[in-house]
Amino acid sequence: QMGRRSRKRNDGDYDDSLERDYLQNRYKESMVETNKESFKQQSEKDEPLPTTEQPQKEIQKQRHKDKKAARLQEEQEDKRQSEKTKESNTDRLGEGTNVRDKFTNMRKGVKYLDILVGKGPQVRDRKKVRVKYTLRSKTKVGKVLDSSENFGFRLGKGEVIQGWDIGLEGMRQGGLRHLIIPPEAGYGRKDIGAGPGADLYFEVALLSC
Repeated sequence: QMGRRSRKRNDGDYDDSLERDYLQNRYKESMVETNKESFKQQSEKDEPLPTTEQPQKEIQKQRHKDKKAARLQEEQEDKRQSEKTKESNTDRLGEGTNVRDKFTNMRKGVKYLDILVGKGPQVRDRKKVRVKYTLRSKTKVGKVLDSSENFGFRLGKGEVIQGWDIGLEGMRQGGLRHLIIPPEAGYGRKDIGAGPGADLYFEVALLSC
């Protein structure tokens, strides 16, 4: 009988040519696979390994940007605070003109400084006025002892301390005036928070008169 992979010759030997062809094909296929794997491994070796140099540079660059942004923000905040402080100290009400840089002496040791001269009518003796004020101890940076957004009284009638009746003379509506009032024109030796016999520092804005 004849077989597909081998057949018997007349001399009793087997024909193994098909088997040898099969083995040769398998060998070729295995070599192809081996070459593919070797090429892949070589390619992986040839690829540059990741380094930490580039990430470090990026980190340093980002840190520099963050510091610059923080410094800029701090400068802007300082500028806003400076403008806010300046605005608070001036406390402008309406239109006016800044004048003087020294206090003017009045009766009984009262001193005044016009931060802003108003454009409205001038106060009149024994007439009702309305003011916004802040009372500080001794200086313009002293602690706040009292304040009001809308306080009314009649000027020159003794309804307030004498230092106010004196210190507001000549003031115009819309103006802002600082007063230094000694104890003789204020509360005498009475301690209202600034100490017995201390000078009082008022910031007074004239709302109406």
